[in-house]
Amino acid sequence: MKNKINISGKEKFSPFVYKNTSISLFSIKMLVLLFIQVLLLIFTKSYAALYVVLACFSGALIVSIVNIFVFKTSFYTNSTFIIQGILIGMLLPESYPLATAFCLVLIILSFEKFYYFDSVNNWLNVVCFAVAIAWFIGRDFFPDFLITRDILSVKNPSSYMIQNGVFPVYSFDTKITGFLNGTIFSVLKVNLPTGYISMLWDSHSVIPAFRFNLVTILSSVILFAQDDYILNLIRSLFVIVYAVLVRLFFPLMNGGAFNQGDILLALLTSGTLFFAVFIINWYGTYPVTPVGKILYAIFCGVTAFFVVGCGTSPIGMVYTVLICNILNLIIRLVEEKNNQSRILRIVTNTIESGELK
Repeated sequence: MKNKINISGKEKFSPFVYKNTSISLFSIKMLVLLFIQVLLLIFTKSYAALYVVLACFSGALIVSIVNIFVFKTSFYTNSTFIIQGILIGMLLPESYPLATAFCLVLIILSFEKFYYFDSVNNWLNVVCFAVAIAWFIGRDFFPDFLITRDILSVKNPSSYMIQNGVFPVYSFDTKITGFLNGTIFSVLKVNLPTGYISMLWDSHSVIPAFRFNLVTILSSVILFAQDDYILNLIRSLFVIVYAVLVRLFFPLMNGGAFNQGDILLALLTSGTLFFAVFIINWYGTYPVTPVGKILYAIFCGVTAFFVVGCGTSPIGMVYTVLICNILNLIIRLVEEKNNQSRILRIVTNTIESGELK
């Protein structure tokens, strides 16, 4: 990305250069990792969810085809639309009307390309914006919070919900849990209840992005290995801050004891891990400087705590990202203003020292 500097102020400063993975490599990795999620929908015979994803994919594909043949843009540029379409489909419930999903993606991505967000450096996450619109259009198709106030008073809400059939338990869960408790967790003097392995593998949420947490974690390993440490820090800090706040303070807000919050419920529901891996680090929606990125990640974790609570929210993470996008815009404006001042000081000092004529 080339910088434009005009001391007269007629051109906008663009002093920043992204040093992380190129857009083309990023697109390839994202498509492969999301394709694995789609394959799991086929493997688990979740055809209703698969049709919603395909409807959103079709809308994104039409935008891409028009962009390629009419505006002669490259495939890699348009692969971003394909990724966004799949992400939107993964974040919609499996009962969402196919025609509505298709039209929504077609309209939102067309608006992104041809009217407002014609850049990879958008401050607003278009995926979350589209899902928020889908929520307003078809609120009844989204599930409610699975956790109730009565359940919140229980010490381990997720374990209670597993025992009462809210989260299904696979036959292999008991064997794996027993093995882990007899080996790794016995050394740590921790006992893992039955059912968490099933939640990790497939929570059976009606929103497909919330389901395959283990695959999402493995996807994060691939992305973590490729991205620079600051981007990984955003993901990690977001999850850590959110988990710590849930653990320490959420029970207090509901008449419980300090440091008794259910971290696993928070991380394995609401799409927390999916958002941390695929959404929160979308290009242009996070600050540029290291300090800005750290502040952004912490704010995301705090916002998730107040918006999503201890988990099972169908839409909370979407609004968390949108709220944090506004903070990102403010931080980036401050970053750009500070950078302009710094460049002007450098130029002024250079002129005064006689090095620039």
